[in-house]
Amino acid sequence: MFLHPNDSLSRRNVLAGSLALGGVLALPRLALGDETKTGAPAKTLVLLHLNGGNDGLNTVIPYTDPRYRVLRPSLALDRGRIRKVSDTLGFHPGLQGFEALFRRDRMAVINGVGYPKPNYSHFRSTEIWFTGQPEKTPTYGWFGRTLSAKPSEAPLRGVALQKEQPLSFVSETPGTVTMTDFGRFRIPAGMEAAAKLYGAYGSLGGMRKQVGDAGAQAIQVARRIAKLKNAGGPFYGRIGEDLRKVLALLRADLGVECIQFQMGGYDTHSNQAASHNRLLAQLGNNLNAFQAELDKSGLADRVVTLVVSEFGRRAAENLSGGTDHGSAGPVFLIGKGVAPGFHGAYPSLEDLDRGNFKFTTDFRRVYASVLRAAFRTDPTPILGDFKPLELFA
Repeated sequence: MFLHPNDSLSRRNVLAGSLALGGVLALPRLALGDETKTGAPAKTLVLLHLNGGNDGLNTVIPYTDPRYRVLRPSLALDRGRIRKVSDTLGFHPGLQGFEALFRRDRMAVINGVGYPKPNYSHFRSTEIWFTGQPEKTPTYGWFGRTLSAKPSEAPLRGVALQKEQPLSFVSETPGTVTMTDFGRFRIPAGMEAAAKLYGAYGSLGGMRKQVGDAGAQAIQVARRIAKLKNAGGPFYGRIGEDLRKVLALLRADLGVECIQFQMGGYDTHSNQAASHNRLLAQLGNNLNAFQAELDKSGLADRVVTLVVSEFGRRAAENLSGGTDHGSAGPVFLIGKGVAPGFHGAYPSLEDLDRGNFKFTTDFRRVYASVLRAAFRTDPTPILGDFKPLELFA
């Protein structure tokens, strides 16, 4: 909806003013009387979802625990191949990139991350992770609530590299877009008239000027995005292509606070060994290359990457050479300035809950740490009373 200069301007219709950008909805954010302007985030969060449920036990391996080989007679990794990074824990052999990040003090590994009464449905557990509210029917996402709790004049605050808006971004507050390709993110021809209208508003006073300035700024950001090209770098695979887009967005310095994307294939019910090795090698090598590109671009101080999955896998392997839906698993925080090393207790391989790991770290404590350090905001109104972990140095 676009307002004529003679139209009445209320809080509702100001926030309803929108730009239809190549099928993507971008809503200009206005600083109204009861909102507080805020500066740029301390860091931009790059949020990667490992879609399907990553097998945490074969990702971060308790190689000294005899129960590991009892539970995984065929899927247990040979001890000589495990990338040992502590006296008891090591990475999957495919995670050369993670070992490099860990040894350069660029990675925090949070063990046993989950939530009470785990749900083993991909759909429902993803809802829980994306809303941060296991007890409630989904409404707004955890990042969406962050936007509302931390108002900003910035027209673009979150980008999801996918076709549909992730639940994590759903909010009563505008400022997020979805896209799959920069070349398709273009301003429709009819928007040129709207751009002129916003320019006319900018010459007026009061709230009309705010509408005009916000609209003009949103169109300018959209034009800049449409001109972007995927960044170069030693990336490969689907995750590599997405990281090229992430890096281009970061280098464009658009003030984006969160960029979310996903990597599929982790639902390894059968023949897990080969597929998991391939997935983890792509994950580790690409994220290690991504961090190196951030260092070279001078962006390392401003970006942190969080890697999550909707759940882990069961402790024991199944009869099909795979693992079934489980509960707790590891989460990875990557970047300059993270508190490196392991955080949280590794789940017991002996004391299981009907064959599943008992979580030792509530995932909302991870989010709370990110909100406090990366977004400079109090996590309590967004997540509830969950004490942040000390994940940043």
